Amino acid sequence: MPIVLMRLVNRITGRSWRAPALVLLAAFLAGWLLIAVFEPSGADIKRPDEYVWYFLVSGTTTGYGDLSPQTTGGRIGGVLIIVAGLTAGLVMFAELTLWMGKGRTMRATGQARLHKRGHIVVVGYDRDGLRAIIGQLRADPEFARTPVVTIFWPGELTGENPDPGLYDVVAFDESAYQRACLETARTVVVVGRSDDETVRVTLGVSAYLRRNGEPPVHLLAGVHDGGSRAEITEALALIGPDIEPVDIDDPAVVAVAIRNPGVAAIYHNLASTLDTDGTLYRVDVPADAGEWSRLDVAVFLLRRGSTLLAVGESHRPNARFRLTAAPDEMVRGGQSLAVVAPSRPEIPWHEVG
Repeated sequence: MPIVLMRLVNRITGRSWRAPALVLLAAFLAGWLLIAVFEPSGADIKRPDEYVWYFLVSGTTTGYGDLSPQTTGGRIGGVLIIVAGLTAGLVMFAELTLWMGKGRTMRATGQARLHKRGHIVVVGYDRDGLRAIIGQLRADPEFARTPVVTIFWPGELTGENPDPGLYDVVAFDESAYQRACLETARTVVVVGRSDDETVRVTLGVSAYLRRNGEPPVHLLAGVHDGGSRAEITEALALIGPDIEPVDIDDPAVVAVAIRNPGVAAIYHNLASTLDTDGTLYRVDVPADAGEWSRLDVAVFLLRRGSTLLAVGESHRPNARFRLTAAPDEMVRGGQSLAVVAPSRPEIPWHEVG
């Protein structure tokens, strides 16, 4: 609310408001002079506080009738007040309408200065991808009402924002980061048109946040080319140690990375299947191996330096794998395991459990 009042004050001091303000001031002084001269002494309307009340009531044409001039000169003063109030009121109402319409247009076209905190900013605009990411986020009750702002490059958005109910837009220029309130955002996702552009833009965003961000803002860099993840990650590490690369082509992965800072590296490692911790392997459980609880299998593998990631329903090539464990879930012969290990594990099944 204070921001709206400040903008109104700034607008009032503009040139278009000076004429009606001067008309009102002139009517106030002329009316006061006529009433003071012509109204009989002792009249309530001549008292300063009562005259101000009369000026407001008459100037807005409310006309309560509790105060009124009794002489011809006083009535002329009253007419001046009424005419000035009508004229100035119409002019100011028209200006206010234009100002509000201009503000809506500026916001719809990305020219307005936003006032947000704890929001999500996406630097780079792709409508389908953005809608998909927001759809994934809205499924989480914690993020159901989190505002989303996107900064778009020239030519990425023509006309007004097509989805005003989903996100706000900001046109890219030298003030775009400030107008999008990057420094008070919860998460900033950089989506360049290429991975090289993502690295360059991330450098600029990181520099802006270091100058203005308090507390630190969660920064994600969208990666398009999975084959160059290692090089991009190395380049991002030179910009800042806390920048997370994320597969921008998978909205579900992006949404998870936004909701859970720090886990993007897990998706990154799984997508590349190889990192310093180990490799993802599929291990088939022999059909006659037996049956154990999933917990026992997981503990057994941990003791051998491996991590059970998921359990598949069968040996089929397209078997469905379950990441989360069901209560009292059992692992049986004929199923498959997804295991992260330094090398392909050789599991002595007779020792499990």
